[in-house]
This record gives sequence, structure tokens and C-alpha cells, in this order.
Amino acid sequence: MSSPRISALPGPALTGAAELDVLAITARALTHEELESGWPEALRCLALLRLTEAQPDAAEPWLRVEHETRCLMLAADGEPPGPAFRNALEAVLELALLRAAERDALQRTQERADLLSAASFEGLLFHVNGVVFDVNQRLAELLGYEPAELLGDTTMERCIAPEDLQGVLGLMAAGYEGAYVISGVRKDGTRFRAELQAKQGKLGDKPVRVAAVRDVSERERTQAQLREAEERTRTLAEAAFDVIVYSRQGIIVDMAGATQAVLGYRPEEMIGRSILDFVAPSASPTVAEKLGDPRPAYYRAEAISPQGEVVPVEIVAIMSTLHGEAVRVSGMRDLRVALRLENERIKLQRELERSQRLDSLGVLAGGIAHDFNNLLMGVIGYGELLRERLTAAEDAELVQGILDAGQRAASLTEQLLAYAGRKELGPRVPTDVGALLSELRVLVDATLSKKARVSLELEPNCVVLGNRATLTQVAMNLLTNASDALHSDRGQLTVRVRRSAEPDARFTVPTSQLSAAGWVLLEVSDTGCGMDDATQARIFEPFFTTKPLGHGLGLAACLGIVSSQSGFIHVESTPGLGSTVSVLLPAHAGPVEPAQRILPRRQVDYLRVLVVDDEPLIRSQLRHALGLRGYSVELAENGERALELLVDSQPFALIILDMTMPDLSGVEVLRRIRASGARVPVVLSSGYHDAAIDLHRGSYQGFLIKPYTLAQLFDTLETALDRTATA
Repeated sequence: MSSPRISALPGPALTGAAELDVLAITARALTHEELESGWPEALRCLALLRLTEAQPDAAEPWLRVEHETRCLMLAADGEPPGPAFRNALEAVLELALLRAAERDALQRTQERADLLSAASFEGLLFHVNGVVFDVNQRLAELLGYEPAELLGDTTMERCIAPEDLQGVLGLMAAGYEGAYVISGVRKDGTRFRAELQAKQGKLGDKPVRVAAVRDVSERERTQAQLREAEERTRTLAEAAFDVIVYSRQGIIVDMAGATQAVLGYRPEEMIGRSILDFVAPSASPTVAEKLGDPRPAYYRAEAISPQGEVVPVEIVAIMSTLHGEAVRVSGMRDLRVALRLENERIKLQRELERSQRLDSLGVLAGGIAHDFNNLLMGVIGYGELLRERLTAAEDAELVQGILDAGQRAASLTEQLLAYAGRKELGPRVPTDVGALLSELRVLVDATLSKKARVSLELEPNCVVLGNRATLTQVAMNLLTNASDALHSDRGQLTVRVRRSAEPDARFTVPTSQLSAAGWVLLEVSDTGCGMDDATQARIFEPFFTTKPLGHGLGLAACLGIVSSQSGFIHVESTPGLGSTVSVLLPAHAGPVEPAQRILPRRQVDYLRVLVVDDEPLIRSQLRHALGLRGYSVELAENGERALELLVDSQPFALIILDMTMPDLSGVEVLRRIRASGARVPVVLSSGYHDAAIDLHRGSYQGFLIKPYTLAQLFDTLETALDRTATA
């Protein structure tokens, strides 16, 4: 602080009792707490010596004392006191100005401190060893106390939650400097989260601790909400993706999700390494380009497992933050299942398209076969009737040629119907597929190439519910194709039959078609020429063949037969390495039925037979054939006429009923016959099996497959009559 500037010069010693009294009174007046309050009293005393306050614009005051912003000036009215008094008064005024200046400085300091304390966003607490000696207004407001209530040695116990108090005291004892968070307690008992910033300091030579207290409840709530939001986002991301990769400049900093299941690595094996270390070489350029681009990205790549397996993945990448630092977040989806399902979908779509093409051809083939069977009935039937009348051997031989050609044509129509997906015409019985192939061994050895080594691997009890004739047709077709694939080379044919609890991955079986009894798998493998993809795509098409003399119905018929039994066919082939055709059929839990007993031929007396068929050629042929055997025949060209004859005529001993007629079907005629109460035996006749027949299996006594021979006709009729007689 600078000293006051004194205008007067020192003089001789002060004299006179009056001057001394005035000087003493003036000094006492100027000791007032504020200079402005004591100065008027001092002027009243100095007026006794004819000294007055000089005007600010006075040119030559008697005495002038100034310090900083204050200035005291006196003027003499008449003869002024001597120099000694002047010097003494000047010293008194100088001291008064110094005191006023110090008081102003202290007041300004206090005002600044009060302003800082009042304007502070944090509560301030000053203490020595836990004894609080000062606080600011903000802390009092924060805790709900008056400032004076926070002074003393109980403040800590009252304002810190019990569970945090010992920790705070421990930090105080250790002289810890820094921030930490506790639970504070207000005067009303409510709690809040408080952040304390502790600092060690001194007050003079005495060590003190200063604690800045801030209410961080809102901040903690916000942080908790942010953590919850981050956790929700992370959970959603992990649910949406199989693996989440957090990387910075291409280096993995964190992982989440099924890392080991998808990539084959544990997270700790990947964190800290470059992403490119786990990417297939073919995908590295694409991944490296995306890693260097901060924009969101969607792309596909290939990861590589520790075993070298290439894992196709779909990646969605964005820039984000992890623990407050920028990272690139890459969500990965394992595409192996999706691609497999997509391939299966494409396969099913192709199979559906093929099925639709085959269905349209099947309708055509079925219609042709049906009409052709009716014609063959006339050819074979009349041929047999003619053969019965001929006596010359040469003529009989010519007729036999006609019959043989008719039977071959009938075999061709059977294949057409099988391709068309018609149900097999003969009865379905429990059949052991392995035993059936064992019985065919002699036929196989005689039919197949002599250079083919046939190996049978047959499990016992591989029973399916099917027709032996059509199952034999399937087996022989597959074996013949396998043998032909060897050409003129030596090779191996392997036939395997085994049980399977569930279909393997080669077969796509709808849930509705699952078999509770399990499955029977028939596999025919060869070491022949094999097939390329284009050939495999067409092998089940009718009339497609790679054989010079083939007609292209073998595998098409197999597909129809297997499909009619709710089965499936799968073909695997590689050019030059051979082929494997696998047939999957529903297993049957029941035992194999014994061979049916052959009934003795019965003597036919005069019996009335009603023949119901819309084809005139068949009606005429049956009338002649049955008449030669001694039957009395009545003809009906449709179902309505048949029902009229049943009402108006004498009772019939037997009815031969065609299944397919334009007005009333054979099934509907059969239903009305049984509804009327008639118990006359009925033999159904058709070129293919209708599903409706199964619903009326107990209502008819026989079934004739068109075209049939006279022997089959008479045997079926006699069996039906015998069943009715013994019922």
C-alpha cells in the first residue's frame, strides 16, 4: 500500500493546551469505523481553530492529505495554527486515510468472497479433521440448513449416508485429493447423490480441507438411462445379429454374441487383433475397403474358422461409440442356414415347376392309358375268344402273336399310369423290401449285364405297405438303369436296404407326411458313367432317355409309383464316378402277410351277371366270354340303366361294374346298390385306381385291372362268388 502524500513541511513542537485538545478530539473522531462518519465531527472540532474544509477547486489549501481515491483538504480562516500543530494534524489525517483504505480493501475482498460463494454452483465446506468451521450459502441450500447449523463436529454424521461415512473418513485420514461420489442426506432426511471434490490446503500455518459438493442425482439418472439405453441397444443388436464386432482402425476392441458358434473363436482370441486376420482371402479387399469408409455399409463377406471352414456372413456396419470413444460397430449374420434354406427353396421351386409340368403330362398320359386300356380289353379279349375256337396250330400261333402284342401294350399303359401318379391297381400288402430283392436275385442275374458284380446289403424287417408288382417294377427299373450305366465295362452294383428312424438331409419331407413307424431306404449304386447336371434335371421326364433303344418311361414310372406311396426319390451322380438312386418309403409296423390261398375252381351253373360299362366293345366282349362259360349276361351302358335293371329284373348273381362312366361313376352306383340293401356281389373294373375305392373297400368283392385276360376274369368272378357264399 502506498503512503499518503503530505503537503506540509515539519515544524517546531506543538504548543498550547487548546490545540492539544482539538488534536485529541479530531483523532478520536477519525477512529470511527467509517471515515465518512467521523470526518464531520472532526471538522466541528477543527472549526474552533478556525480551520474549515477547503473546496475541491481551492487553489492553495492550508493542508492537503490524499491516498488512493480519497482526499482531505483544510483552509485557514485568519491566522492558522503553527507548524507543529499542522504537522501533527497531517499525521492524524494520514492515519485516518490509511485505515479507510484498508477498510475499503477488506470490504471489497469480503464482497468478492460473498459474491463467489453466492454465485457458486457447488457447495463449499471448510473443515479441520472433520470439524466444519465455514460453509457457503450454496451448500446450506443444497442440504436444507442454515449456514450456522452446518458448523461444528457433527456435520459429517448428519449429512453423509451411514454406509458411505466410514469411506469418507478414511479418505480424509489418507489426505486423498480428488473426486468421489457418495449419498448425501438433507435436513428433511431425503437422499441425493453427491460428488465431492476434496482438496488439502492451509489457513495460515494450519492445515485445512476444502470439499466442493455438487448434486449429481440428475447426472446419475441420465447416466443410468444412457446405460440402460446402451444396454437395450446392445441387446437388440445381439438379438438382431449373431455376432457384434467393435473395432477401431480395423483392430477388434470388443465382441458380443455367439462368436464361437459362428466363427469358431472365443472373444478373447479375437480382441486386439485385426479383423482381416479372420477374413477369407477372397473377401479381404472388400472388407478392407469397408473398414476405411466411415459411411454406413451393408455387404456380404466370408469369414474363416480355425479349421479353415469358410463362413458366409452378412454385415451391417455403422460408426458409433463404446465407452465414450469412437468405434465401428459391425453386426454379422451367419448365412449358412439362410443359404441352405434358400437352396432348398430353389430346389423345391424347381421340383414344383417340374411337378406341374409332369402333372400336365400325367393328365394326358392317364387319359390316353384309360382309353387305350378299353381298346386293349377288346383286342386281348376277342383274341382269347378267337384262340378258343381255332383248331389249326398255325392259326393259333398267329392269334398268340396278337395276344403277346396286346400284353406288351398293356405293360406300356401300366407304365404310363404309374408315371401319371395313379395308385397301383393291385392290393397293397405288407411287403419286406429286402426279402423281395432276395427273391429277385435269380431274375437280376439273368437280366443284368454279365460284367456287373451285384452286391446285396439287406437288413431284415424292412417292411412297407405296397403292391409287390409295382415295387418289383421299381427295383428292376433301377437295377436295369444301373447295369446299363456300366456300358461294356466291368463294374459294381450295390443294393442296400435298411431301416431309418428319420429321413436324412437328402430328402425334404413335409411335416404332414412324417411316418411314425419310421422309413425304409432302398439305395441302388453303380460305378458306371454317371450323369451331368443337365441330364439329372431331366431323368424323370417322360420319354426322355439317353439309351438308343429306350422309351423314357422307366424312371418316370418309378417316380409315379413312389409318389403314390408317399415316398421320395433322390439321385446323386458324378460324371465318370457313377450314380446312386435312393428311394425312401414309409415303413409299416405290421407283419408280412402270408401268401393268399388259391381257391379251387368252382363249377359254374346258370348264373345271371350284369355287365355295366360305357364302352360297347367291352360289353360285347364280356357278353361273348361269359356266355361261353355258361353265364347269363345282361348289359347296361351306364349307371342309370344299371339301377333300373336292378329294380325291374330278376335278381342278379353278380355285377361287373366299370369305375369310370360319364353319368354316374362306378363308386356312386355301388353306393346306391348298397344303400338299397342289395347284397349282390360286385366286381369293380378300371384301368386305374381311384382314391374313392378305398372308402368302399368292404362294399365290393373283387377288382379287375384293365386290360385283363379271360383267366383273370373267371378267377376274379369265382372268388367273388365264393366270398359271398361263405360270408
